[in-house]
Amino acid sequence: MLSDDQYVEQQSDVFHLGLTFSDLAGATLAIVPGDPQRVEKIARLMPNSVHLATHREFTTWRAELDGKSVVVCSTGIGGPSTAIAVEELSQLGIRTFLRVGTTGAIQNAINVGDVLVTTAAVRLDGASQHFAPLAFPAVADFACTT
Repeated sequence: MLSDDQYVEQQSDVFHLGLTFSDLAGATLAIVPGDPQRVEKIARLMPNSVHLATHREFTTWRAELDGKSVVVCSTGIGGPSTAIAVEELSQLGIRTFLRVGTTGAIQNAINVGDVLVTTAAVRLDGASQHFAPLAFPAVADFACTT
C-alpha cells in the first residue's frame, strides 16, 4: 500500500493503459490479474462494472466494492509489463494493489491447484531491482493479507 505521495507524480492521463484520472472515479484499490481475459469476469462479480479501456495486454474495468470505486486491470506476463501497469495506475491515484491469479512456487509442499495468500516473495524477476535494492524485502502490507 502506497502511503507517501512523494514517490508518485500524479498524472491526468496515462499512455499504456489508455486511462484518465476521471476514469477511475476516485478508486484507490486495484485488483490486478495477469490475464486480460480474467478482468471482465472479476469486475462483473461486483456492482456497476464498466469497461474502461483495452490497449495491448492491459484491459481495465471499474466496479464498486463496499460502495467505493475499484479498478480491475490486467498486467500481462512478467515484471516489466506489471511495472508499467502499477506505475501508471499509481499516477492516477491507486494506492493499494491486490494481485490475483496464477503463480509459481519453489516450495515442494505447494501443489498445483492450491489456494495461496502470498505475504512475501523472493525477488527473482528483472524489474523490481529498478525500484528498490534486491536486499529490500518484497513483503505485502499485512492489512491487505490478513
